[in-house]
Order: sequence, then structure tokens, then C-alpha cells
Amino acid sequence: MLRSLSDLVANIVAPTTQEDDEQGKDEDFTMKKKKKNSSSINGGNNATSSPPSISQKEEQQLRRRVDPDSSSSDDGVGRGDGHHENVTAPDDNDNSEEDIVSAPTSEADRMTLFNNLNLTKYINKDVMSVASLPIFLFEPTTTLQRIAEIFEHGHALLILANSQQDPVMRMAYVAAFAVANYAGSERTGKPFNPILGETFEMVGGGGAGFTTATAATDDKRDDDAANDSTTKNFYLLAEQVSHHPPIGAAHAECTNHYEYSITSAPKTKFHGNSVTIYPINYTTVQLKSQRQETYRLRRTPVTAVNNLIVGGSMWTDTHGTLEICSDDGVTTCTLQFEQCGSFGEGHYEVMGTVRRNGVPQVAICGLWNEGLDAVACDVDGNPIDDADPISLWRVDPAYVEASKKNKYSVTPFVDRMNACDASSLGALVRRRNSGRACDLSAAVVDDGDRLLLPSDSRLRPDREALQRGDLSTAARWKGRLEEQQREERRRRDAEGTEYKPRYFTLRRRRGAEEEESNDDDAPMAIPYDVDLERFRRRADAAIMAATTMAPAAGDDDDDDGADDDCVKFAPWQYSD
Repeated sequence: MLRSLSDLVANIVAPTTQEDDEQGKDEDFTMKKKKKNSSSINGGNNATSSPPSISQKEEQQLRRRVDPDSSSSDDGVGRGDGHHENVTAPDDNDNSEEDIVSAPTSEADRMTLFNNLNLTKYINKDVMSVASLPIFLFEPTTTLQRIAEIFEHGHALLILANSQQDPVMRMAYVAAFAVANYAGSERTGKPFNPILGETFEMVGGGGAGFTTATAATDDKRDDDAANDSTTKNFYLLAEQVSHHPPIGAAHAECTNHYEYSITSAPKTKFHGNSVTIYPINYTTVQLKSQRQETYRLRRTPVTAVNNLIVGGSMWTDTHGTLEICSDDGVTTCTLQFEQCGSFGEGHYEVMGTVRRNGVPQVAICGLWNEGLDAVACDVDGNPIDDADPISLWRVDPAYVEASKKNKYSVTPFVDRMNACDASSLGALVRRRNSGRACDLSAAVVDDGDRLLLPSDSRLRPDREALQRGDLSTAARWKGRLEEQQREERRRRDAEGTEYKPRYFTLRRRRGAEEEESNDDDAPMAIPYDVDLERFRRRADAAIMAATTMAPAAGDDDDDDGADDDCVKFAPWQYSD
């Protein structure tokens, strides 16, 4: 008999210890997986059909995507390691970036390195913004790409949220969307800070991210993604709108299902042997059902990266409070991410409730790196006796195993999204001759009907060099790009001009929203609003390019001359 939310966690989550971490918790993590209609969670709601915006077949497919164990699948995700070979490496004499490329192999070496870098002066400061860190601490992604990663699981979860008749269950799935974002936060590699004006685009949403994932190549995956209307009609655009302080803005739309907007201005604090990341965001989700509900993430947990210098392997811990509120204030959700205690106690655990008019309706619990359940609860937030949990979301164990084989521990979804040749704009573009550069010379000129913007993160030469394993070249390119950005800033200062983002505009807030943003306990970024006309014009062109410019199967273009034509990374090339 379930007496409390803690009892529920004990029933559905296997105990987590440090030994479990080493052996793989996916082997022990078991939750009750009973297919129940979402209306049963509140008892009194007899509605059994979903709104017409999603068919029963599509809903079943989406549920299999967010809970892979509910059905078997042999689909696989191919890995693309292609790179943009046109980029010419800097001269070996270019010392603009300190050439520290090899990771120290012992704690003593790490201590010596950090002392040599004089990082002690950055203690209690935002080290990620003011210090130039050695290249071996990085992974071949940018913070803009990290925003897009949200939709690895989030795409299907928001479509499911939009399909729910019950407002409590809509909020439960929005909460699952917010929690699933942290499933990839265990990676300890630092993403690159985007250059001012840098962009990242994705067409196809989570089309490659929800079924059983392996390292094998399977053409059926792309065919399924291309035939899925919810996948074809998804588009995301992220842009770095400020350099100091670093701020990124993104907007995503899935036709007839949802819109998502975020302004991300993260801050960090260096503690010597650890660093804490504070996600200062302004995030909204709008569901496109008949009610056109909007949800806002009012408070988000922090993530700490530990053992930077001593103590063994680096590891992460996400802890704090997640708060979500509907636009009318009637439906709210508060989830507590437990801080890791001694011997791993409480690590990954999440629990909380969904409330209507302040009264708990549903208890939510699980592990933020593995899955989440919902169960009907009493007015004290405790699960009702004999109530059956509903599985909201699961990480596919095969996907986890595939990420362990990757040098940077990224999932196959991220690996595909990250490669120019495999997924320039998402899962709908597929390069059959894996490992060869994609000739984008005719496709990357402006933001018209083109395949990829020249400001796209995937074209960064430092990121591409790091992905190839050439750390020396990556370090030199990183320094060169940083200096180019400083030169561009000095030029604007001398001319007295102000940088204007291409796709977003800073919102001037006042009143209650302004007061709320000054809450020291839950700081919020001042949002940038997307230019919808320009965004949708680019979205239409990108989706069209992605569906018409993909090379045919077996296409084996001659490499001769291709290197001379491919486009270079150019975030400052725009002019209105």
C-alpha cells in the first residue's frame, strides 16, 4: 500500500548507488508500465478520445517513442562523422590560443595544469564567460545546439501534451518535457560559446530520437521520419543575440501542435574543484489545441560539475526546484530535484505534484536521467491507494548504451544532428555515403531557399576540428574566432553602431513581469521575441530545402574540387 510519494519512488525506482552508476542503472530501473487512458488518473473524467489534432495511430507511435519499452523496434540510428573539409587550418605559428590540448592523466597533472592557468583568481566568478579554457575540456557542440537537444524527447512529449483532454495531464506531459531536457546533462564536456550572430537550425524535431537507437544505419528510420507529418512540420532556429553577457534565443514550431520559445542567459560560478551552472532563462510553451494554452517555466534547477581537479572522475548533479505555471494560473506544477547525498543517496530523484487551484491532483516522480511516472494523489500529495502509475517518459536503454560508445558521450540523436553530412537540417536530410563532406557551395548563401545558413554552428572550424580529434587545430581556430569577435566588437564601438540580431528583438518589459524578473531566488532573463514573419519565411524555405535537396541513395559524388567550393563559417556576413 502506497502511503507517501517516497513510498512510490521506492516502488518504481530501483535504489541508486555509486556501484549502480558503474554497472548501468538502466539494468535495474523498473517502473510499472501499464497502458491506461490519461483520464483514469483523475477518476472523474470519462473522456476517452483525443482532440482531432492527433490521430490514434500517431499517438501510439509517439507513446512508443517516449517509452521505448512499450514495443520492440529494430530501427537504428546511423552515425555521421562527416566534416566540412574546405576549412583551411591556421598556420602552426598561430599562437592566438594557448596550445594546451592534451587532457592530464592524473590528479597531480590536473592540479599542476590548473595552477599554471591561474584559475584560482576566478573562484566564485563566472569562469565560463571570462576565462579562455583549454580545448580538451570541450565537446564538439555549442550552447545553441544544446537548446535544440531539448527536442530529442521533447518533440513527442509536447505533441502528447497537446492531445490531452485533461488539463492536469497536459501539465504532466509539459512537466515531463521539462524534466527530459536534463537527460543529457550528465555530459561533462563544455559546449563552445557561440559567436555573436551564430545560428543553429533543425528540421524534423525528434524524428531520429525516440525509437530504439543503435549505432547501425537503417534507411527505414529516415523513411519513417519523412512520412511523419509531426516531424516534417517541425522547425527550430536558435541565434546568439548577445556576446557580453552571452545570451541565446530560440523559437520552435510544430504545425498544429505547439510553439516553444526560450531566451537563455546562463551564468556559472567556479568553486575551485567544481562549477555550478545557473540556467537563467525565459521559457514558454504554447499548445495549439483549441484552448491555446501557454505554460511558463518560472524556476529551473541548477547543475553542478564536480571533481574538476581532484576526487576522481568528473560527474554532474542537477538539483533544485522546477516550477511551471499555466497562463491562467489555475494549473501549476512544482518538482523537486534531489541533491546527491552521501554514497549517491537521492541522486537523480525527482518528485512533486500537479495542482489545480492549489489542490494536488497528480503526483510525479522518477529519475531525471531515466524516466518519469504520474499517479493520482490525495490533497496532501500522497499517491492514492491502489492507483496505477502512468508512464510519461522513458530513456531507451539502447540509446544510453550507444552514447557510452561515443567519445563525448553524446547520443546518436545529437551525433546525427551535429554532422553536416548526416543531418544539416535534421533527420530528413541523409547523406548515404557517410563520412564524406557535403558540398554546400550552392546551398549556403543567404537566408532564402537555402539548405544551411553560413552562420550555422555546424560550420565552425574549431568545432569540426575537435569532432575529428584534431585538438591542436581546434585550439588555434578557437583562438582565431575569439579574436575575430573582439575585432568586430572594437569596430562597432569605433563606429558607434549597435549589433542587432537578425531573427529576434529584445522585449522591453515593465510592470509585474519586470518585478518577477528581479526575484533573486528565481532570476529570469529578459526575453527576446522572434520575428515571426522572417522566422516562418526561413522555416518554409528550410523545410523545402531539406525535403528536396537530400542526395539520392547511393549518390557517390566525386570529391575533386569540392573542397574549393564549400562555404566557410561566417556569422557576420549578413546585412539588411
